[in-house]
Amino acid sequence: MRSLRILIATHSPLSAEFGAGQMAINLAEALREQGHNVTLWSPHPMHTSYTKWWQGLQNIQLMRSKLDAFIETQEPFDVIDSFAVLLTKRVAQSALVVARSVQPEILYTASNLNNPQQRGLKNIVLVPFSYLFAIAYIFLLLQGWRRANYILCLGSLELEWMKKWFPWWRGKLISYVNALSKVDQAELAQIRLNRKKYEEQDIRFLWMGRWVTHKGITEVVDFIVKRAVSHPQDTFTIAGCGPSAEKDCPAELIQSGRLKILPSFERSQLYSLLANHDVGLFTSQVEGWGLVLNEMLESGMPVFARPAGGVTDLQSVFQDQIRPFPPSLQPMTKTLISPKTPQDYYKIFSWEKIAETYINSIRTYAK
Repeated sequence: MRSLRILIATHSPLSAEFGAGQMAINLAEALREQGHNVTLWSPHPMHTSYTKWWQGLQNIQLMRSKLDAFIETQEPFDVIDSFAVLLTKRVAQSALVVARSVQPEILYTASNLNNPQQRGLKNIVLVPFSYLFAIAYIFLLLQGWRRANYILCLGSLELEWMKKWFPWWRGKLISYVNALSKVDQAELAQIRLNRKKYEEQDIRFLWMGRWVTHKGITEVVDFIVKRAVSHPQDTFTIAGCGPSAEKDCPAELIQSGRLKILPSFERSQLYSLLANHDVGLFTSQVEGWGLVLNEMLESGMPVFARPAGGVTDLQSVFQDQIRPFPPSLQPMTKTLISPKTPQDYYKIFSWEKIAETYINSIRTYAK
C-alpha cells in the first residue's frame, strides 16, 4: 500500500491545551508512524476575539483565506482532512476531502443561543446578531459537509444524529473515536495500578470542564449541594472551569474547604489531580467527546456520567466503571477497581487503531 500525502487542517492552535489541536496532533503522529506523509496546519496565531458577532465571521473568513493561500504554495495532497467550516471551493477541488468533526457543531450553536448565563441588557440587545452569526455559521458548516467526500463523525452518538437529520448524506458518513496520547496512557496506567479503594465515609469527587450551560453545570452544583448535606465527610473539586464557577457555587462549601475550585491548571498537573480523587462526574448535556472521560477511566476512577459524547462508546469496555449520573445519595458500595485497563480498550481507543481505521475508510477513494 502506497503512502498518502495528507493535510490535517484544524481551526485550533496546535497545542495539547486545546482539544481540537490535541486530536490533530495525535492523529498526525499516528498516521506518520504508519508511513504516511502528514502536514499539520493551523491559521494561528491570529486575532481570535469573538466579543462581537462580526468579529467571529471575520475570523472564520480569515481562516478560510489562509488555508486557500497555504494550499496554493504546496505540492498536491492526496487527502485534506479539515474542519468543515474551512472547506472552501478551492480546498474541495484540491484532493479527497474529509470533513472531520471534533464536536456536534449545530447542537453546540443551539446551546450557546439558549445560554442563560448571557445575562444583562447588553447581551439581550445582541441576541438578534447572535442569531445572524449562527445562521451564517451553520450555512458554512452545511456547505462544507456538502463539498466533502466524507463526513467523519466523532463517536456513535454523533453518527446516529447525523444519519437521522441528514439522511441524504448517509453514504459519506463514517465515524471515529477519541483517545489519549501514548504518554498520557502510560502515566494513567501507573495511577490506576496504584489506586486504592475509596472509603465510603470520605469520597473525593472530581468534575472537570469549561463552565458553560451545556456541560451540565446546574446539575453538578445541585448534586454537590445535596451530597454535601447527606455525606458531610465528602469533598469536591471543580477544575478547569475558568473564573465564572465560583459565583454559582455555595460560598459556605468553598470557605469550609469542602469544595475546591481550580479555574485552570497546567497539563502537567492533570496526573496528580486524577490520582488524588476517587470518583469522577461527567454531566454534559451536549458534548463532542469529553476526553476527560478517558482520563478518569484510565486512571481507575468510576465515573457517574450522562449519556453524551463518548459515554456510549466507552461503555462497551467499561461497563461497570461508568454509571448513570446523578449518583444515589444512599451510601456507595466500595468499588474495587481492576488494576489494569481492559485490554479490549487499547484495541479500540488508541491513535494507532484510529489511524488504521481512518486509512482503511478512505484509501479506496484516495488519488
